[in-house]
Amino acid sequence: MRYLINRLLVVSLIAGMAFAGEIRSEGSSLEGKRIAVIVAEGFHDAEALVPVFHLQAYRAEPVLLSTGKGPIKAYNSEVVIDIAKTLAEVEAEEFDAVILPGGRAPAELRENRDVLRFMRAFAETGRPIAGICHGPQVMAAAGIIEGISVTSFRGIADELRQAGADYVDREVVVDGPFITSRLPGDLPAFNRAIVDALRD
Repeated sequence: MRYLINRLLVVSLIAGMAFAGEIRSEGSSLEGKRIAVIVAEGFHDAEALVPVFHLQAYRAEPVLLSTGKGPIKAYNSEVVIDIAKTLAEVEAEEFDAVILPGGRAPAELRENRDVLRFMRAFAETGRPIAGICHGPQVMAAAGIIEGISVTSFRGIADELRQAGADYVDREVVVDGPFITSRLPGDLPAFNRAIVDALRD
């Protein structure tokens, strides 16, 4: 994957590298773990890239996936990601976790058959599924959060309830393999919860 380098990317990289000392001090890493980060045109820059760099600092392998190949742009900045692999080219069993960033992208992703197929198959594995801001919209569309406690951007709370979820307004909610957060300000707690889930 290739990024257009700009100020946000540098800040994100520094934020991710800051956790390298924590890894060394704890003597543990996530080496060998592969995480699918599902994005599309209109993704939120920080919600996609801060978790990517955080996981890379733990020596995990985040893989940015979308519905098509080529460049996609964040809705809230000039950040561009070049997608090299699509969801149609991978299988759920190849990954140890899934991350669904927010922004405008989830509104597109939730309408795509390959995305929904992948999400339903991944839910069957019981491995961690994390979504932030509007990301849980994709979980709702896939029909995998009935009876699950979740949080999100408050504006989609009713949509999640209609999908059978129990909406909770907290910075991070963990219910079994499901990890959800509300806003970019929740990213530290969101990232910690993902790392903890991958260590289990």
